[in-house]
Amino acid sequence: MNPVYLRVACLLVSLLCLSSLASADSFTDDDGLEWLEAGNYTLYWGQEVNTSGYLIKAADFSASKAFDTDSDYVMLTVKSNRSETWQTILARNNSDIPDKQIFGDRLNVTVQSVVTGSNIPVPYTNISVYLANVTTAREVVIEKIDATISVEENRAKEVYMGERGYFEIKVRNLRVVPTSIELVQVIPDGLIFDPDVDMEWNCTLAPEGQKSFQYSMKALRPGTYNFTGTQVLVRMDGRVYSKVLNDTQFVVHGPHINLTKTHSAESIQVNDIIRMQVMAVNEGDRAAYVSVSDELPQGAVLVEGTTSNSRIVYPSESITLDYSIRLGKAGNIVMPSAKASFTDPRDYGDVAYSRRYMLYVGEYGEQDRQTDNYDAGYPEDMSTDESAEQPEPLKEDHGMFQVFYDLMGAARQFISGLRQK
Repeated sequence: MNPVYLRVACLLVSLLCLSSLASADSFTDDDGLEWLEAGNYTLYWGQEVNTSGYLIKAADFSASKAFDTDSDYVMLTVKSNRSETWQTILARNNSDIPDKQIFGDRLNVTVQSVVTGSNIPVPYTNISVYLANVTTAREVVIEKIDATISVEENRAKEVYMGERGYFEIKVRNLRVVPTSIELVQVIPDGLIFDPDVDMEWNCTLAPEGQKSFQYSMKALRPGTYNFTGTQVLVRMDGRVYSKVLNDTQFVVHGPHINLTKTHSAESIQVNDIIRMQVMAVNEGDRAAYVSVSDELPQGAVLVEGTTSNSRIVYPSESITLDYSIRLGKAGNIVMPSAKASFTDPRDYGDVAYSRRYMLYVGEYGEQDRQTDNYDAGYPEDMSTDESAEQPEPLKEDHGMFQVFYDLMGAARQFISGLRQK
């Protein structure tokens, strides 16, 4: 072969190899931005990798099946060395879930495979990581507020009932002039400041100064409380700039007893037998030893059943009192509150009460009258209906002199009758 042709052929092969390597290490997207390959990684469930200042973690996977499907996905969390956090779900060959995600215009994570089969001990994913080549394309835009302040937020993740959750927000002024800031934090219902404080959510930071906003909270009942991201407002140059931090969850563990008391009949007359039910439901996420008791209303007699019981009640389970009473007195009868005291293995305990209400018991043969359901302790309307039958006034007892008072009363009635004639 001609030596000239041989050298040309070798040169062409070299160029093709270089082109192949370049395409494997980088690519250019539709916007003209070049992405440089930072590495390929295999992440098992719960594993994380630190690459180019980003911490990438395989937080969760779709449920394992007997074989891999297009619906398999991986949930990734990403944290930067600038305290930025992201979360995404990626899948391979799924029309509803993307196979790549760009974070902060600087990081590109592309999933190559997701393996969740039930025949493997741990699900895993293969990902490719790329970094934006900002030196040859476009600069990363830094928001003005990020160049003015830095914010660090530390929140309690979970506590037990009765314990405090501690929260802190640190704000630092990056400017060499005083800067006015304000925090907007929405506290979920069911949480209270403990100790009770009147938080000052605004201040003026000294040049390059910082301030820490610290507070603690307790929950009124167990559950998951969702905090929307804290909004940070910065006033400068006659304008207000804002930054919203990430949403967070605050989980409170413990038992919570909800106590209710009901009766079977809608209309009741004297000497009727009615069924009563007291139910204590554990609406928390921890078991507790629960003691339930109830007391009979005035004028009632226990016919059947029991008015107390106690045992261990697991989450979502209940303990019930079922009993029958005979009401031997007419009128508005106050149905007392039932009581449930509980304690758990961590010595957390409390007492729950059912709602107290008024029950009308009619005379035998009286027309039906609807039961009053307002709380007997705090009635909505205690006004008197003059047309309604009023109870007879109690007769005063004068002891040994009662006979004289009776004679005087009879004389008054006789005189009154003569006057009317």
